[in-house]
Amino acid sequence: MISNAMIQKWLRMLRHDSVLHVEQAEGQYYSVSEIAGYYNNFCGKIQNTKNFDTAGIPQNIASHGNDREQVYFPIAIFQYGLGAYDLWLETKNRDYYNTFLAMADWAVCNQEESGAWNTFGVLHYNNPYSSMAQGEGASLLARAYKETKSQKYYVTCTKAIDFMLLPITEGGTSEYTSTGVILKEYPDKAPVLNGWIFSAFGLFDAWKLTGKQKYSDAWKKTSDEIKNSLCKFDAGHWSYYDMGGKLTSPFYHSLHIELLKALNHLSPATEYERYINKWNAEKNSWIWNRVAFVRKAVQKITEKQTQEWVMVS
Repeated sequence: MISNAMIQKWLRMLRHDSVLHVEQAEGQYYSVSEIAGYYNNFCGKIQNTKNFDTAGIPQNIASHGNDREQVYFPIAIFQYGLGAYDLWLETKNRDYYNTFLAMADWAVCNQEESGAWNTFGVLHYNNPYSSMAQGEGASLLARAYKETKSQKYYVTCTKAIDFMLLPITEGGTSEYTSTGVILKEYPDKAPVLNGWIFSAFGLFDAWKLTGKQKYSDAWKKTSDEIKNSLCKFDAGHWSYYDMGGKLTSPFYHSLHIELLKALNHLSPATEYERYINKWNAEKNSWIWNRVAFVRKAVQKITEKQTQEWVMVS
């Protein structure tokens, strides 16, 4: 039986009325050569986030059946901060700047000694860590260091990436293959394309921040692995959410296209262009949109969603 919370989440996602699924185009203010704006447009997170604690930190609601719990979800907090940063670049409104730094300070205060953030512990997952949280947190902190030159942001940023690059077998979030590195949003599940790319952006920022060869080498290994793996995320008429064969929703399909656009600017490749064009044509096809919607709906109904906690807002 599908819970009412899950049905409401899907409806909000289709209407782009969920803070977790705000439309996200390619970032407007990023740079290939230096740390500037972010690579994906999180500005909509500012307008759509509705729950905060007394200090102004965003909170989300986790749900399982009739149980609901207000939680701190690091990925949502980091994205909120990155959206505020881009809005500050756009408007020079000091309120956005202060919000951006407040999220960076939360990242510093809540990072574990290992460099990790407990991300999926709020959903009671077996593995609480995520390369996506590590990468987006690092991107937020790299920008905080750029603006303030405060060493705490530099140190926290590099610790986050060092943890992210630890092999999964050593408690980290990276899977090392014979050809490169897969950065795993869920270390104990199939690789997720959007999470992998967001993680890679954090690695790129750590390289730009520090100039360290180990981050440059890791960036090349993971970006090459993404290029070589795109065929595994292609469903023929649409894109897969992960390598486990889960079809994307229209939201994630569009997000894949926008993320590949940014990757193609950072490290141009014909593979990126090919899938940008292919998936964009499928996105604009009335037939493939309907086919994907029906297949995704069937997939959701057959999944055992009520057996674990989910984030609904």
